[in-house]
This record gives sequence, C-alpha cells and structure tokens, in this order.
Amino acid sequence: MYTITPFVLALGLQREKSRFTYFNGYGEKIDIPYISWLIRGNGLNVLVDSGCSAEQYASYIRPAQGALHLGGETFKDVVDVTPLEEALESEGLSPDDIDVFIQTHLDWDHSMNTPMFKKSRVVIQKTELDDHPGHELFRFAHVPEETFQQIKALNLDVVDGDTEIAPGLSVILTPGHTAGGQSVKIETKDGTYVISGLCTVLDNYFVKPEIVAEIGYDIIPPGTHLDARQAHASCKRIRDEAGENVLPPHEPSFVNLQAIG
Repeated sequence: MYTITPFVLALGLQREKSRFTYFNGYGEKIDIPYISWLIRGNGLNVLVDSGCSAEQYASYIRPAQGALHLGGETFKDVVDVTPLEEALESEGLSPDDIDVFIQTHLDWDHSMNTPMFKKSRVVIQKTELDDHPGHELFRFAHVPEETFQQIKALNLDVVDGDTEIAPGLSVILTPGHTAGGQSVKIETKDGTYVISGLCTVLDNYFVKPEIVAEIGYDIIPPGTHLDARQAHASCKRIRDEAGENVLPPHEPSFVNLQAIG
C-alpha cells in the first residue's frame, strides 16, 4: 500500500475554465494548481510530474515582450506556492532520493523541473517522447526544446502502454490530450486512486446532473486535445479505474488537498 502527498508548487491564476472542460464553462475563471505528487510505499519514493515555477514561466514560456496571449485569452503570470525542492525537504527528501519519477506528459506545466531528477528512473511513454515537438497547433503547450533535451539525457525508462512500476503501482496509457499521456494508478489503504495524466479538473469526471441533461454525456474531455474522442475515452477509463478517487492535476480545490492513505 502507498501514500500520496500532493505538493502544490504554483498557481495559474484566472484561467478560462473551458480550456479544461471542452465546450463547457465559457467565461468562468479558475485558479489552477500545478501539482507534483509524492508516492511512498514498498520501499520506494516516487514522484509524479514536476510543475513549473514563476521564474521558469517568465524565462521560458511567457513572451519576452509581456503577457502570453493564446486563443483569445491573456494569461496572468504563474505565482509560486512552494518550490519543489522545498516541498521535498518538508518530507525529509531531496531530488536524489526519488527512486522513480513518472512524467505523465510533456506539457511545460508538468515538466519544467524534471531535469533535476538525474538519479531517478524516469518513466515516460514512447508515443509521448516520439511526438515531440509535435504538431504546430499544439507546440505552444510543449516543454521548451532546451528542457526537452535535458529530459532526454536522463535515465529514461521508455514504456509502451500500461506498465507495472511496482506491486500496487502502475501507469496506464491515457492518450488524447497528448499523444502518449499516461496516468498513475495507486493502491492505498483508502482504496484505488488514479492521478490523471490529462489536463483536467473534477468537473470533467463528475458532471452535474443538470449539465448532463443539457449535453447528453457524463464525461467531459479536456478542452485542449489532439483527439477529443480519444481523450473522452481516456477520461472514462480513469473514472472506471478509480471511481470517486480521481486526482485531476488542475483541480482548484486541491490547493487544500491533504495526504491520502
């Protein structure tokens, strides 16, 4: 059995909700967390995703001349909460103590700190790695080339599909948001949890009945995706695997999420 400890590293303030909830929630603004997840058990320290700091956003993502403008939205700057190394230190760890690092996908908000895990086994899907730099329609979301090359130089464990990391801990292929996104299935004393590898919130998986009545379906794929149908199927699989225990990476209420298990 494992425990799951969320590290809220930073916040993306006042983001357009419909970027996460395909064709739903237009005009609603949400503050989204950038989370790194510490999983401990079976003698392992495992970390899922590495986030992005305010300084990294300003230096590598935001245009030099000012705010990022994308799809009609002007992005507010990323705001730091707890630096990743400080979060690890609060649990008595350093980056060198992480045995396995799992990269759900290569969007910048999930991977800017990944190069610090030089001693870890870094698990990534082959289709995700092979897709970089990706189609020009989606390149804005990908990790910068310099950081990508640093990630490629790590101790990569390139997997192809569902893979057991250790008993009770596995990655499941959940594409659609990106080419080779993966989610993380964890057995805890409180049940089975899945950390979603799609940029989603809880409303993607647990749609209010009145909205279901309007739209006719009870799973909403992420608003940014390579394939909406594939992303929808991946979200459904995540909910089927986890039931109520889905952990979407950008759920606003998770700024107050406590350790699980």
